[in-house]
Amino acid sequence: MNPLGKPGIRGWLFIRGLAGTCGLACLFYSVTKLPLADATVVFFLGPTFTAILASIALGESFTFFDGVCASMCMFGVVLVSKPPFLFGPQEGALVDEASDLGRLFAIFCALLGAIMSAISYVTVRKIGKGAHFMVHVVYFGAIASILSPVGLLLLQEYTPLESLKDYGIMFVIGLSAFVGQCLLNQGLQLAPAGPATLMRMNDVAFAFLIDIFIFHQFPDIFSVLGASIIVFMTTALGLHKWYMHTTAHRPSA
Repeated sequence: MNPLGKPGIRGWLFIRGLAGTCGLACLFYSVTKLPLADATVVFFLGPTFTAILASIALGESFTFFDGVCASMCMFGVVLVSKPPFLFGPQEGALVDEASDLGRLFAIFCALLGAIMSAISYVTVRKIGKGAHFMVHVVYFGAIASILSPVGLLLLQEYTPLESLKDYGIMFVIGLSAFVGQCLLNQGLQLAPAGPATLMRMNDVAFAFLIDIFIFHQFPDIFSVLGASIIVFMTTALGLHKWYMHTTAHRPSA
């Protein structure tokens, strides 16, 4: 197995690695500025953007039902983000309360991360089984290793790790991300879109549980309602895609 992949698909592998790196960076930023549940919910608009992008880049169908689901997901994002011109100034936010633009920018980063993840998913579908799933991880890791120090130097002051606990946490983050990338790439290659979407939605439930029981941050009614709309509509969109795919490939009697 060539770790660089076949010559004809290396450009797609580079795009996949670059989009994945940018998407994960946007997610990490939004997580540091927003409650974990809010950032995770917005980031998991990825399947919705994937459906839209796949219809453009891969020629997959995008029906009126898919459009309704996508529109409702955007409404859910409005409820989660709670823009001040609709909901008034927010209290208790993790961002600087002197400016509500901080929360909106963090939401924008989570949305941008969702778009980047959609680009990653579409490129994985484009490549298909033309590359081993570990080749995707090689490109992702290599590009992230190059861009992360550059971004660290340009976007903020260097903050050294101060204890073995900090190093241990960073190691766990890196190991978890590596295992997650391996399983994600193989799952995208093997699993139908519907069940895969359902499995990914578990992240939202875990994010809310971690927020409540570990960080002791309790979501308000708008976040819960917005998250419920996004999860339900994203799941419906994924199942509809799965149904359309299985119907189209069902052998005729």
